[in-house]
Amino acid sequence: MKHFFKVFIVFFIIFTMIFGTSLYLIIAKESNELVQVPLPDDTSTSPPPEKDEKINILLLGVDSLNGDKKGVRTDTMMVLSMNPETNKASILSIPRDTRVKIRGRKGYDKINAAHAYGGVDLSLKAVKDLLGIPIHHYIKLDYQAVYKTVDDVGGVEVYVPMNMKYYDPYATPPLRINLKKGRQVLDGDKAMQFLRFRKGYANQDLGRIDAQQQFMEALAKKVLSASSVFRIKDYIDTFNMYVDTDMSVSEMGSLALKASKIDIDSIEKQTVPGVPMTINGIAYYKPNVEEINKLVQKLYYNGEEKDNTKIAVLNGSGKSGVASSVSEKLTDKGFKPNLVGNADDFNNPKTIIYYYDKKEEAQKIRKILGKGKLEVDKKKLNEENMDIIVLIGKDI
Repeated sequence: MKHFFKVFIVFFIIFTMIFGTSLYLIIAKESNELVQVPLPDDTSTSPPPEKDEKINILLLGVDSLNGDKKGVRTDTMMVLSMNPETNKASILSIPRDTRVKIRGRKGYDKINAAHAYGGVDLSLKAVKDLLGIPIHHYIKLDYQAVYKTVDDVGGVEVYVPMNMKYYDPYATPPLRINLKKGRQVLDGDKAMQFLRFRKGYANQDLGRIDAQQQFMEALAKKVLSASSVFRIKDYIDTFNMYVDTDMSVSEMGSLALKASKIDIDSIEKQTVPGVPMTINGIAYYKPNVEEINKLVQKLYYNGEEKDNTKIAVLNGSGKSGVASSVSEKLTDKGFKPNLVGNADDFNNPKTIIYYYDKKEEAQKIRKILGKGKLEVDKKKLNEENMDIIVLIGKDI
């Protein structure tokens, strides 16, 4: 089921942006009747990308099929990156059990818990901390969209390879499967039965994946058919009901034009490098930081060597949270600090950027922050084993 949802969330999002937004805007002629997506008051998305910069979008999938929408952990976390220059895209999947430190929490936790603790905002921060890349937008999809979309298109015709019968009252929600073998049109409820059926395939999971791919192909053909133009309003309603995003309609329209030029079959798919591990009886996925850095360079920096300047951000102002804020600004521009903490003295009136042989990088950091006195101090850097130290003063 997880494999299907990973495919579905990408398909649904790209389809909705391209057809649901662009075509509906054309038909409605941008009338005032178009429902505007409500924007959140405060999220940790990065500043808009530069003209030729890749656009990184955090895709979140949540399963509230049991009706619980509060404190829900994410089932799927992926970063979709689109390059407007090359019309290429990549998807980096983040295993839900990835062991990370979540801001404001003690010790380590699973990254999928960030949403339960602090919603999309904390999920954004957790992903940015893990990968060290800017995240420009987010889209969160509730899996109930599967039911609604299948019903919106009038059902999906597939071949059911066997009689499927199964009942599990303890599943969430309870699992009731009762499908007959043969070609038939499945509505939303029967489609979910078909997709959730596990046992009975001769080659086990491979057979199930084949069935899910058959379903996706049938759904895609139905959704992308000429008759779909008459159902665009239904897709928009589904989007408004089950999808949460920080993007306005005009932003989605602009992004849709970029996405429409991308060949979905050519999207590069990767998973955060790491290994499964068990700690105190709890299953985690331990990320490999070194391999993550290599993959990030490949996916987000076109294979070029990402700047590996070692940076410390120290709060010398006494203001709470200022070091994290500065660190996030730097991360958004490709400088991921190695150390974020407090300085020995909280009475520094001015911000100072210490450097030795990294003058160009120090100047870039000053430009990002909009202030900071550049000062050469090799001894101080050696003591901290850093290339650059940003000592935050009361002027930030």
